[in-house]
Amino acid sequence: MAPLESGEHDVTLNGVRLHYSVRGRGPVLIAHSGGPGWDARSWDTAAGIDSFVTLVVLHPRGSGLSAAPADGRYALADYAADLDALRRHLGVSKPIVMGWSHGGMVAQQYASQYPEGLSKLVLYSTSARFGSGIPDPQAVFGALMVHQQQPWFTDSMAALQDWWAGRFKTDAEATGLLARALKFYFRTLDGEAERYLQRCMQWPVHIAPLLTFMGSEATAMDLRRGLAAVRVPGLVIAGRHDFVTPVAMSQEIASCLPGAQLEVFNDAGHFAHVEEPAHFHQRLRRFVLDEPAA
Repeated sequence: MAPLESGEHDVTLNGVRLHYSVRGRGPVLIAHSGGPGWDARSWDTAAGIDSFVTLVVLHPRGSGLSAAPADGRYALADYAADLDALRRHLGVSKPIVMGWSHGGMVAQQYASQYPEGLSKLVLYSTSARFGSGIPDPQAVFGALMVHQQQPWFTDSMAALQDWWAGRFKTDAEATGLLARALKFYFRTLDGEAERYLQRCMQWPVHIAPLLTFMGSEATAMDLRRGLAAVRVPGLVIAGRHDFVTPVAMSQEIASCLPGAQLEVFNDAGHFAHVEEPAHFHQRLRRFVLDEPAA
């Protein structure tokens, strides 16, 4: 199969077997998912953006259908190097790069590390740094308490506390905890969100990349200086009810990224492409195809 032919592909890049999928027609957009350790199939239908882009979904090293690196390297620079190696493998000079959650941190690193390797940048429900006041603990608590009347609240709160405390030792334990805790990541856990979670939790969370990031990179991460040097159009997406990467994080990114457009999804948490698919589709289409606002 040709590198950009629709379907499922495996390729060894930077010494790691990486999996990626291709679908759709139009400008090439490489999507990097979150986690770290989260399965890239969580993009799901990606709100149908493959109707106007050639969507390339990369499974990050050590996650989803990609292999783990033999040397255990999971730094942002390693993920960015994989993304650039995939770009070159695809034969695409300047794709659009979209990163979601931890993938948005990878995308920021990529734009700084490989400034000639992209045409546009989409940063979705992500952060440029962690530290004092980011996120605000009271705001996080308030966002969680919105759900206190839900029948799942007590169980999901216990799971979230165990998740934050790192009370898991295996992929299976982490997957079970996250399946319970993720209910907080939506503004409303309606039928579509429930079905989406059921699909996603069929695939295990891999804890090796997660523990590496949390133990060696997260607390010192600060990508703001690199953002200031980016010279491609940028779109920053935030969910109004996202407690993990709150709107303030996206506002900070937009303030650092020259000329960036900020779009807040008022009816979404961390999963805008699931919670507001029509809005997500339309906003991406406008940005990718340079269409005027309605």
